[in-house]
Amino acid sequence: MVFIRTGRGSRANQQREVNKTIVLNAFLRCRNISRTELARRFSLSKSTITRLINSLISEGMIVEIQPYVTKRIGRRAIMLGLNPDYRNVIAIKVGVTHSTIARVDFSMKIRSVKSFVTPKNPNEFIDKVVQYTKELFPDGLGKTHAMGIGIPGIVDNTFKNVVVAPNINWRNLPLGDMITERFRREFSVDIPVKMDNEANMAVVAEGMLGERIELSDANIVYIFIGEGVGTGLILEGKLYRGKANTAGEFGHMTVSRDGIKCKCGNLGCWERYASLGSDNAKKAGFDLEKEFAEIQDEKVLDSYIEDISIGIINIINGLNPDVIILGGPLIKNDTKEIWENIRQKLVDIVRRKSITEDAGKVKIELTSFLEYPAELIGAGIWAFWDIFEGPVLSTM
Repeated sequence: MVFIRTGRGSRANQQREVNKTIVLNAFLRCRNISRTELARRFSLSKSTITRLINSLISEGMIVEIQPYVTKRIGRRAIMLGLNPDYRNVIAIKVGVTHSTIARVDFSMKIRSVKSFVTPKNPNEFIDKVVQYTKELFPDGLGKTHAMGIGIPGIVDNTFKNVVVAPNINWRNLPLGDMITERFRREFSVDIPVKMDNEANMAVVAEGMLGERIELSDANIVYIFIGEGVGTGLILEGKLYRGKANTAGEFGHMTVSRDGIKCKCGNLGCWERYASLGSDNAKKAGFDLEKEFAEIQDEKVLDSYIEDISIGIINIINGLNPDVIILGGPLIKNDTKEIWENIRQKLVDIVRRKSITEDAGKVKIELTSFLEYPAELIGAGIWAFWDIFEGPVLSTM
């Protein structure tokens, strides 16, 4: 089970709160589930489950769904699920070229969505957020719990300030407080704003709601391939950010000592070769401006795949993950066949070049989220996370 760990504490004093956290997270990971199955999966007594579920139903978080139909004789189990009408949140994925804002309900379903060209000026960006919030929430923000934002860069430990987002030139920006203040003026409400790196948001979405993750997968790496390259890490079942929230910046590991200059200021960063903005990616036929991919040159594509593989092999040799997920703006339904071909070639290269045969057997998968990006789904989860996290567990 995945826990995000915001650093608010360690082991809970009351077991009931721990159990509540486990059960709420179970509804995220398992979606609809019966009382009996909850008790079985998490080794909790039926009486404990009954008390917890009754409490969550009375709070409006959980609802009973239709009975589960089986071939077994006897009473049919009543399924339970998250109540979509309990609350909603604003989820935003800040992209280098295009950003997306969505209304997400408590069952983590996107109800409505808008996309727009990303203004590089932060105040103009906030103008867009206000504009589209009014369109997405015509009845007001009365039941809106918070706003979650995925940033293509590094945020600080308060999750309110952008430390650096080099590809959009945002540095030392108190974006969270700026949005909260603007929303106070525009909507007369105080909306908590929670930000994090977009790849962190994506790996949370994959870990909690994705179809590529098995329950035994405790170490997950999500690789975002877009204008830049970012990685999100779940290690031993917990989102790993590092001491200063900079963990996962594998896009900026040096793969060529005297290589191409990166927007971060260094030379030879992996993202200068593996991103969709790289020369090989463009020559192969990827076009971020048109959100399109039509392969023009298979030899160049193979060279680009080799560039991607260099970083993946370094990650495998350094972290030995259970699964690697590939995502990004051009990995979607109409380009899935192209990326499946890329994935297969990466699997072959990784098996040949990883440090050991066992290390090379890591699962490499495409993102589960092809209609809406994983970064956007994760931003919705992050906005709700103070409800789902409960006590931060030190062992799970």
